[in-house]
Amino acid sequence: PPPPSFHTRRSSDLTFLGLNGPAGPWLKGYDGEGIVVGVIDNGIWPEHASFADDGSYIAPPIMPLDDSRPNCEFGNTEHNANDEPFTCNNKLLGARQMMDTYRSLIGAEADEFDSARDDDGHGTHTASTAAGNAGVQAGILGVDRGIVSGIAPRAHVIAYKGLGELGGFGSDLAAAIDQAVADGVDVINYSIGSGSFAIGPDDVAFLFAADAGVFVATSNGNSGPGPATIGSPASAPWLTSVGASTQDRTFQGSAASTDGWEFFGASITDGTDELPLVDAADAGDELCNPGALDAAVVAGNVVLCKRGAIARVAKSEAVFEAGGAGMILYNANDGQSQVTDTHWVPSVHINNTDGLVIKGYIAATSDPVARINGGEYTEVDAPFMAAFSSRGPNRLSADIIKPDITAPGVNILAGASPFPYGGVVQGQLFQSISGTSMSSPQVAGIFALLKQAHPDWTAAIAKSALMTTAYQDVNKEDNVTPADPFDMG
Repeated sequence: PPPPSFHTRRSSDLTFLGLNGPAGPWLKGYDGEGIVVGVIDNGIWPEHASFADDGSYIAPPIMPLDDSRPNCEFGNTEHNANDEPFTCNNKLLGARQMMDTYRSLIGAEADEFDSARDDDGHGTHTASTAAGNAGVQAGILGVDRGIVSGIAPRAHVIAYKGLGELGGFGSDLAAAIDQAVADGVDVINYSIGSGSFAIGPDDVAFLFAADAGVFVATSNGNSGPGPATIGSPASAPWLTSVGASTQDRTFQGSAASTDGWEFFGASITDGTDELPLVDAADAGDELCNPGALDAAVVAGNVVLCKRGAIARVAKSEAVFEAGGAGMILYNANDGQSQVTDTHWVPSVHINNTDGLVIKGYIAATSDPVARINGGEYTEVDAPFMAAFSSRGPNRLSADIIKPDITAPGVNILAGASPFPYGGVVQGQLFQSISGTSMSSPQVAGIFALLKQAHPDWTAAIAKSALMTTAYQDVNKEDNVTPADPFDMG
């Protein structure tokens, strides 16, 4: 089976989830105070404002953490000069690198951090979604994107780095789970999974975590919308598996032309002036693979690229490298979600039908032109399932319905690492990304609120309470057909 990996596909809309409403938990005093959230992921960016200790946090009873292995592991500048030393505090209680097997067999690339520091952005995003500080100012590519808050903003955080650039090993992940339980965390978020449904070391470790009273949220997978696409550990009954659905606000932009058309889609970037428009197929590669575009065709122009084969951000990197001024990315089919990646050039992500209309316009027009209108915070219909969200039935055990619940996982604005590997835009502390990786920490944050309100509850009680009180009026990805338990739990 493939190695365990991320389930990534603005801040959570607090009003949409009811957290800050008149009857919501925050105004009742439930904000995660005194609860410890363990985030098993690819590390954390400790200097991020979402984890700053303003002096109002007191140390929880579990402090100090044991020092049988490094418990605040930053500052390996010998491997990577950007890995500055950091002293953990009463917000970010600790950060452990749990990658003994990975480092022994694979090592660490030069663009990775050989420490607990986040070298991808995924771990910082999930941790800040679950338990990031309240009232943090967010911006992407120099554009102010407003205020973000974690679901349990007063909770403490311990980060466990269990994944590297190539994924992870079950032995490292099981060790991270065991360490989190030994450290005394109340809640674990695990936005990690495998396409295999076989029971692995992490599944077993989570069974013991449940026995110890630790609440666990895990991502349900990004292999939907086909049936029976759930893998490990989401298929196991003793943790809470979270599907991804939409929220009622997103960052929406458009591609438009003075020739009389405009199509809307997802965008987190700025816009462009009206410029010549070219089809990437006429520049050498409709999929916009880096190095495959003819700069003589692309330079200074807006480029229409088709989704598929490579990472979406790599396509805008290809346009950037060829001197392009903007990108219209269109889906390979209308069932795919539209997402707000941090692109290298101003970009908008639209559906297949609209993309084909633009493609036809280019072919039929002597001087096609277009502009990109940058993304703005926009109200949309919700909730409906994300097309990528994995679905039941459960291949491990067909009589156990999975996922257990769904939560917002599309275009979620939260933290980032400014030094991500893999050709991603550098220097950004926030990102708006999608996946069941993004929905799982929202449930982990809600578990922190439940733990604060009901410290005597077991993990099973908390899971039952959440499932039996969940909002049910959710649609499938077409936003018309009612979702069923194999979609949303």
